[in-house]
Amino acid sequence: MSGAFLTLLGSGGAASAVTISLFPQFKYAINFGSTASAAYRLNSNGNVEYSENGGSYSVLDAWCIPAAQAVNYESFATLVSGDLTSGTLGAWEALSSSRTWTVTQINPGVNSAVVNIGIRRAGTTTILASADIELIAEYS
Repeated sequence: MSGAFLTLLGSGGAASAVTISLFPQFKYAINFGSTASAAYRLNSNGNVEYSENGGSYSVLDAWCIPAAQAVNYESFATLVSGDLTSGTLGAWEALSSSRTWTVTQINPGVNSAVVNIGIRRAGTTTILASADIELIAEYS
């Protein structure tokens, strides 16, 4: 699925423009001799972030510009395939809090999941952006 990008203009014109975007991601984490994990997060600060093997999060992109508008949006995740270890599926959740989806592999082997994530403005039904996120964790 291709990424989505939408700019909304409020009643104030360009000064109140909000850009909502998500792009497909493929994230692979490998850990030798220990648990592996790949985590994707929509941060409440408007950033899209990624962490592997429990490390700190790195910014991939911005899902909401300006970031102060992030509190007005919600995300919905659907499992497309695989086995997601953690993260809410099948419910709209306010992005005033960060939302994270994780794949973990605790024994030698590989675990993966594809999650489709959509974003809408709270109180509406129109999905403004959506993308498939593929997470793979390999314990080697």
